[in-house]
Amino acid sequence: MAGYRQNKKIFLIAACVFGLAIFGWIKLLLTINTYDLIPKPVAISELKTFSSWVNHNHLWYKKTCLGLTADDNLSVGKLEDIIARWSTVVQKDCREVYEKFTDIYNVNRRSGQVIIPDTFQTKVLKWLNNDDELFKEVKLQFITSIFNTYTHESSIFNPLRSKRPGVTSMDESVRDDVEEMVKKAEKDCDFCAYQYKTAEDTFGRIESEFSATASNTFKYDGYHALIILKSHSPLDFNENQFMDMMDTTMKWFMKVYETDKNYKYPHLMWDNLPKASASQIHPHAQASVGPVRHYGLMEHIRLTGLDYAKQHSGNSYFNDLLQIHTALGLTTTLGNATAMAYLTPKKDYEVIIMSKTASIEFFRLLYYTIKALMDDLELFAWSFAMFLPKLEPYVTPDYDDIPAIVRIISRGQANSHRSDISAMELFAASNVNIDPFSVIDHVERSVSKGIKDLEELNRREDEKLVEQPKEGENKDNNQSEDGEAVPKVKVSKVKENEEKQQ
Repeated sequence: MAGYRQNKKIFLIAACVFGLAIFGWIKLLLTINTYDLIPKPVAISELKTFSSWVNHNHLWYKKTCLGLTADDNLSVGKLEDIIARWSTVVQKDCREVYEKFTDIYNVNRRSGQVIIPDTFQTKVLKWLNNDDELFKEVKLQFITSIFNTYTHESSIFNPLRSKRPGVTSMDESVRDDVEEMVKKAEKDCDFCAYQYKTAEDTFGRIESEFSATASNTFKYDGYHALIILKSHSPLDFNENQFMDMMDTTMKWFMKVYETDKNYKYPHLMWDNLPKASASQIHPHAQASVGPVRHYGLMEHIRLTGLDYAKQHSGNSYFNDLLQIHTALGLTTTLGNATAMAYLTPKKDYEVIIMSKTASIEFFRLLYYTIKALMDDLELFAWSFAMFLPKLEPYVTPDYDDIPAIVRIISRGQANSHRSDISAMELFAASNVNIDPFSVIDHVERSVSKGIKDLEELNRREDEKLVEQPKEGENKDNNQSEDGEAVPKVKVSKVKENEEKQQ
């Protein structure tokens, strides 16, 4: 009897243990089946708007995260090694930006070998300006591929390809050729007589001291205009003229919105010179406003940014791009605007400029980037595309909107007959010959020079205000001693439009 009671007790204990085990397994299975392995999207209300602020400057990232000194040079060819070094750093801010980089970008480097027979060596050396070191590099080449896993932009870098025949002109008379082209076109230029030889919008023209609008006779959108500089040369416009042109553009955008509030997606395109596909040599840009969305490529990036934010605690995709490029030393700033030499450029020398709104600094930074191409590099043919936040006055861009963005690239030597676009760029990936790490150096120098020049001009203006003009002297404060107009950046009108957008 005692044995029976003992066995019953053991049986009851075993049954309880078995029951608890079954319950535990059922609960575990239910938990696994209901657990969301994909991060839960962030609520719309928690998505963050764009800001150009970043935690640290490049020198801090270079020293702390990359283990390099200020004098160490970076290049796209070293990027894979840089990322490997970065991956070992445990500092919090370094890890955060590293994880953003590896989440957005995939970097791959591979090599290709070439056997050059003796009969071909002389010609190859001529292409390379008889540089023996470059000749060694030709025999063993390294190609770097960078892929954006969100936008699917892809760029392939091999700087040696810029040495191939017909790509880099050794002709030092490029400017002379372009100036001759400009002079020849002036005689029958439609835009020099825009009042008589261009169409008007239904609401008329917008004119200023240096620029005016015309309705595009052959439109690609319901509201499509030309923003025309009144001076003929596309080589020599100054900062004052450029800022005036941007001011006219903003006024035209707002006039369109006032006329029809369904049209609120503004775009500005500028192709400089026929090499960049301009129909006329006279400087002009194409302004348009769409009613539904931004144009396809930009809309794809906007939607990508929205999806990215939902998956990353509400963080702005554009903010994280700036952080990544700043960490690598690929940015320069002017006020609230930032220019970055893009890691996946469409073509050579691409720079992307971003700001929360179309601010004065945004336009000035674009002007200095253009001057870097034309003055520093003698690349007079270029194209840019500008996309601005929705035209809703007195409202700052929301979480689902884009910041003010402009993308600018070189289109190659202005006097070259060879196209800079091939089947590779049209249907596969961007073949890029220029290292982004060298591009940002040119932009930085141009920004520094532009700021110094503007400070000097403002100083001269201030001196004129306090000096009493002597008898017989020119009393026009807008002229220099030799009678030339002194460029003075007009910011009030642009500021007015900026405040309307905000």
